[in-house]
Amino acid sequence: MDKKFIPLTYDKMFKMVLLSKEARSYLIDVISLITKIPKDSIKKNITFKNNEHRLSAISEKKKISDLVVDVGNGVINIEMNKDYYDGLLDRNHDYISKIRNNIISEAKTYKDMKRVIQINFDDFNIYKDKTILKFEMRDESGIKEGVALESYHVVLPNVRKKYYNKNADELIRKLGILVMKNNKELEKLIEENMELRPVGKKMIEISRDEELQGIYDGEEHERKVRNTLIADAIEKGWYEGEEKGIEKGKRQSLEIVVKRMLKEKINIEIIEKISGLSKREINDIENNM
Repeated sequence: MDKKFIPLTYDKMFKMVLLSKEARSYLIDVISLITKIPKDSIKKNITFKNNEHRLSAISEKKKISDLVVDVGNGVINIEMNKDYYDGLLDRNHDYISKIRNNIISEAKTYKDMKRVIQINFDDFNIYKDKTILKFEMRDESGIKEGVALESYHVVLPNVRKKYYNKNADELIRKLGILVMKNNKELEKLIEENMELRPVGKKMIEISRDEELQGIYDGEEHERKVRNTLIADAIEKGWYEGEEKGIEKGKRQSLEIVVKRMLKEKINIEIIEKISGLSKREINDIENNM
């Protein structure tokens, strides 16, 4: 049998594995180590919530988190961010804002408010040498505002560097399975780390699903094409910006990349997300091709 490998950085694999009973202990451990919420408290209270967020306007697009977990005194939104793009952080903060709004509407008093936490696993690095960062509302001197809202970013490229360091701590060792890139690495990891075997074996089992393999291969091709087109657009945008004015040049290069995405038959919702254009604007560009 072909030993196909699908990494945990692929969002569908990420969700399927972490929602499984085989990964329950692993998920509890990772949440506890990142947030410092006691493991026993999470284990006692953990439930998975509907990850589709309530729309605040008829025109608003459907928003779906990767995982939303209730741990009793807090609700945790967990996101796997494969690629960085302008607006990603705003999108993720919009998710936790919606969760917070739902909690406010359901709570009897503000004293009943649960903590709202977001854990972002970033498969890119915009934070240099940092591995795990915590963000919360504080003033310039460091005084924390009494709002039960916080977000964490786990920088996976830096996790990978630290994982192969002999001094890696418990959290880094557990996060190591998120940065495995092939079957050889995964098999070595689960051979050396008994507590990670259930998760690794679940990954291997799901990776053998032929339908998921096809979807993954197709989306990976689309992602590579998209990233290539975006890189071309950025380069062309700077050039045209010098010649014709920055804003006009950026708009022209944006239309060029949208046309190329349309020719590659990339899903229009992905084009919307990357370009920032509306469906109507994209349709107008298509009609003028």
